[in-house]
Amino acid sequence: MTDPGIGAPDGLGLTDPFPGATGPGLPGSDAVDRGAPSLGRSLTVDAGDLVLDERTGGPAEVEGLAALAQALVLTLETQLGSDRLNTRFGFDRLAVGRYALGVHARKEYLKMELVRALSADRRVTDVREVFFQDDPRYFELRPALDGAARERFVEATRESRGYTVFAVVETVAGSTLTLESGGRLE
Repeated sequence: MTDPGIGAPDGLGLTDPFPGATGPGLPGSDAVDRGAPSLGRSLTVDAGDLVLDERTGGPAEVEGLAALAQALVLTLETQLGSDRLNTRFGFDRLAVGRYALGVHARKEYLKMELVRALSADRRVTDVREVFFQDDPRYFELRPALDGAARERFVEATRESRGYTVFAVVETVAGSTLTLESGGRLE
C-alpha cells in the first residue's frame, strides 16, 4: 500500500475530511467542548518533514482528529517490525507479495492487517468498516452511478491493479474518521 492519506475523495458524499467533527479537531471543536477524551497533540509533519509555523517560526502543531489522522497515516506508512523500539508497530504491506494468492485473498489480508494496525492505537475504539473502491459498499455511498458506469469503473480498477481502500474508524472522543490508502495489488 502506498500514498496513505485522509479524507474521502471522489464524491463519496463526505464533504468534511473528518466526518463527525465540526472542524479539523483543533481547540474549540465540539469534541473538546463536550469534555470528550483528548485525541492528542503532535508536531505537524508533511511527507515525513516537520512543518514550520509561519507565525512563530517554530514547529507547527496539530491536535484532535487531525493529530489522530496523522498518527494513523504514520502507522500505515511504517513497515511492521521496522521500528526497533516497538516491533509490533506498523503495517505489514510486504506480506501481500510473499504468497501466490488471488486478488480476493490479498484484499482480505489487507483488510485484516488494516484492522490490526489501526486498532492498535488506543484512541481508536472501533474500525467500523474497511472496503475497497470496487466493493459494493463503495457504490452504496455513490448512488448516482448507474450500473454501466459501475461496471466500467470496476473493470478499469481491476485492469490497473491499483486499488484504494477506505477505513472508517470510531475514536474515543465519539467522532468518526475516514482514512484512505492506495496501492497496487501485485
